[in-house]
Amino acid sequence: MEIKPEFESELQMWNVREFVMDRRKFDECIPENLKEGREYAFLLEGQKFFALFPKFPLVEKPEDPKGSSITRGLANLIEVTHFVDNDKVFTKGRYRIIRVISE
Repeated sequence: MEIKPEFESELQMWNVREFVMDRRKFDECIPENLKEGREYAFLLEGQKFFALFPKFPLVEKPEDPKGSSITRGLANLIEVTHFVDNDKVFTKGRYRIIRVISE
């Protein structure tokens, strides 16, 4: 098993359509109706490390690799944990929405 640590300055997740189409787990996606002050879970493949900033951009990954990302809000990371499942490393945790950014 190869471990490749990645250092991140934003929390990048998929649009919830990826979950609806059975391509991603729910916690890999940004919920449709974000609410300020509410906590959400996240799940990312790989060993992600986040700097200790008070606020993180919550970024929606583009469906098309050539597309651009969309910032959906600002969040505080509350909890981050790494684990191994079927010889793959994952990062999971919780974040709280500080501010929702509309498209």
